[in-house]
Amino acid sequence: MHQILANKKRHRRLCTWVAALGLLPTHYALPSYGQEVIEEVLVTGQDYLSLLPKQKSSSAFGLDKIITQTPRSVTEVSSDLIEKFALRSVDDLVRLTPGAFTSSFVGIKGAMDIRGEPADNYYRGFRRIANPGAFNTNIRGAEKIEIMRGPASPLYGNSSIGGQMNYIPKTVKSTAAKQDGVVSGDIGFTVGSYKQRIAALNLSLPLTLNNQDGGMHVFAEIEDSQSYYDVYEPSNELLQIAFNIDTSNRTTIELGGQYQYSDSIQVPGWNRVTQALIDDGTYITGAPQERNTGEDPSQLLPQESGFITSAAPVSINNAFSNVGRFCVPAERGGDFDAAATYNGKELACLGGSYLYPLSNVGTTYLEHSTTFIDDNDFADTTAITAYLDISHTFANNASWKTALFYDAMNHKKYQSWGFTAHYPNAQLWELRTRYNFELNTQHLSAKTLVGANYRHEDLTLKHAFLDETFDFRDISQGPTPNDRIAPAIDNPLANVHFGTDANGNTVIAEGTVYRNYNVHEVSQNKNAGLFALSDISLKRFNLLLGARYDQFQLQAEDIATTLLGNRFDSSHSAPGQQRARDNAFSYNGSLSYQFTSGFIPYITYAKSHAMTANQLGGAIPKTLASKAFLQDSSLFEAGIKYDGFDGRLYAALNYYNQDKSEQAGQTQALTEVFGQGYELELRAVASDALSIVATATHSETYEKGDKIFTVINAADFARQNGLAASDIYGGRIAGERATFVGEGAKLERGGLPNNILSVFGTYQAPLNLPFLTPAPNNTGKLTTSLGFTWADKTASDVFGSVILPSYTAWTASLRYETQRVTTLLQINNLTNEKYYTSADLFDSVVVKPSEGRTLSCSFSYAF
Repeated sequence: MHQILANKKRHRRLCTWVAALGLLPTHYALPSYGQEVIEEVLVTGQDYLSLLPKQKSSSAFGLDKIITQTPRSVTEVSSDLIEKFALRSVDDLVRLTPGAFTSSFVGIKGAMDIRGEPADNYYRGFRRIANPGAFNTNIRGAEKIEIMRGPASPLYGNSSIGGQMNYIPKTVKSTAAKQDGVVSGDIGFTVGSYKQRIAALNLSLPLTLNNQDGGMHVFAEIEDSQSYYDVYEPSNELLQIAFNIDTSNRTTIELGGQYQYSDSIQVPGWNRVTQALIDDGTYITGAPQERNTGEDPSQLLPQESGFITSAAPVSINNAFSNVGRFCVPAERGGDFDAAATYNGKELACLGGSYLYPLSNVGTTYLEHSTTFIDDNDFADTTAITAYLDISHTFANNASWKTALFYDAMNHKKYQSWGFTAHYPNAQLWELRTRYNFELNTQHLSAKTLVGANYRHEDLTLKHAFLDETFDFRDISQGPTPNDRIAPAIDNPLANVHFGTDANGNTVIAEGTVYRNYNVHEVSQNKNAGLFALSDISLKRFNLLLGARYDQFQLQAEDIATTLLGNRFDSSHSAPGQQRARDNAFSYNGSLSYQFTSGFIPYITYAKSHAMTANQLGGAIPKTLASKAFLQDSSLFEAGIKYDGFDGRLYAALNYYNQDKSEQAGQTQALTEVFGQGYELELRAVASDALSIVATATHSETYEKGDKIFTVINAADFARQNGLAASDIYGGRIAGERATFVGEGAKLERGGLPNNILSVFGTYQAPLNLPFLTPAPNNTGKLTTSLGFTWADKTASDVFGSVILPSYTAWTASLRYETQRVTTLLQINNLTNEKYYTSADLFDSVVVKPSEGRTLSCSFSYAF
């Protein structure tokens, strides 16, 4: 009787909590607690969004397991959710994913940030070439996206501690095409604000090969649009194709691939950032100093944005900058260096005065559609992915699967603030084989996989960035020949002849010097791994254990040369090609218990290793020489999941604590990162009509990195030195972070709100329009969606120089569908909220303004 009363109280509290959130349908009746027997609670509802994680997934860890029973934080986003919640990019996945907040990587929406860390991109369980700022990931081509927080399963190799985004393409439907045996598909068109134009095709075909069933699926999409932001006009082409064929009753072959071409340039947003600019749009105008000598009348050559001399160290391109100053602690300065202060630290800014005054100074109001962009900017990417899976099921229900994965990217971009990148013919392939088997006894069951993989990467990265300068351009007026940094080229010294002066120093005798690449890293990574994972159940206890052993064989070389033809790595302690070998052992363990009430508490501890890599994911020569190319990370996570109300409510609450070491940004400075937080995810099918998704996050992310290259906010620097911001804006002030805050400082990362809340609801009702759903079909449905994401205020950078206010962004959609026809109206930023997100790079000097209200209308016809 005592236990019955306890159950009554617990049930009453749960019903009250859910009812308060508006999750109970109107016909739900609270049970009578005067009775000794509690009747089964019947809640009806149709999961028309594929909202609840009911299906077993082999993707998250590699073993068939329902997400509710998976002792880690995993979020599934189905194609239904992508469509009905008007998701357009990986940035929008934040609405449905606790722990995620993607700041702007200069405007490219290629990857997510999870728990304050860049997440890895996976395609059907294989890690792709890194994509922090190359091209936008097309989430409309996904049948499902799985977002896992924390290190990856041992099956998937070494990974980011933050998490992974696993992209399941539309072509997964080739399996359904095989099973259904009918031709089906749909064709769709989207038009919207700012000449948005998208066309898409889905096509499923059954196949027969040697009297065995098979299926084929094709997905294609073309976009050619303008955008809310002036001059920015993204285009994209995506083609997916896959075949799924049974070669026998027990063996299946799946073959597929994806082609994507993208032209989505980097857009950093606003420069000359002040609190007044954020608060009321007041922008400081004015032109930089005239540096263009007319040798190239359209842009600044390196001898104009810099002063080329052998007196300048190799490490800074044999050139002193004319557009910026590098500062060091005062005690390291000399007689010719300018004294300054910042945050109470005495500085010496090398090379003399740090004053770069503007002319014709004034102010203006800056519209959100105006950004740092140039007609000359471009970013062209071709990405090709292919895979081959062979699966065989044995008579004892054991299975064997071998998969081959290939990923390639060719990318080149130029931004006139001074950044050129080229990733020519970057490619990788991975072979993975695994064996799955089960053990079942009277009291214990275990699902286990063991296997091995081999991964081979050939990556080439070329970057030019030493003259990157943002504040010197007046973006209210647009680019000029005095603030457009010329792009880098492969042979910048082709027409140059060198000589020597009276003191024996190398000088340019004749010819024009064009801009060079400051980094040209050619790397190869051979990674062999062994892995094992076991899912052990003993009554209501579940133990998930995994381990991985990796062996790395790396080689890398930086072959970039300075403006005087010297190798950049000539000043390194170990120049030339570097080789290194090492191994690493990673593991994870999780323990959970499943109560009859539907609650499943769990704890997880994981230790993993990730390779220190450049922005493309390639090996860095300096880290090979020092044998510091493997960085440790660890995760502790404790949480509780709930599956109740006749399976209509899913909730997950967790706490995490993680730490890692990494190489930061373009300079690969060693950084220690610490993060902790709480995450809540709630999904409910309240009735046949109403569904609700809610997420909440509280997180704190700190970092230590004395040698992180830092460009500080010029207005803040000017204020602390008794100057006007316009006295500094013609250039930049930079240095190592320890110069500005002291050594060993542990600072909270900028641009990451401590608190984020999202709530979205959809309501579906039958509606038959005679001209679209003539009798006797009567299959029309009207679905409305409305929701918001609220983000807390946050500092734009670690110094807190500018505060970005809190904001609430609303999204709405209206969808009408019949058996054949679907129309969808989407409204993003419904209230035209003005807000700002920080940058992953240069967060002190640039900020991205929000996109205003936009509308799009989609039409599709199914056959």
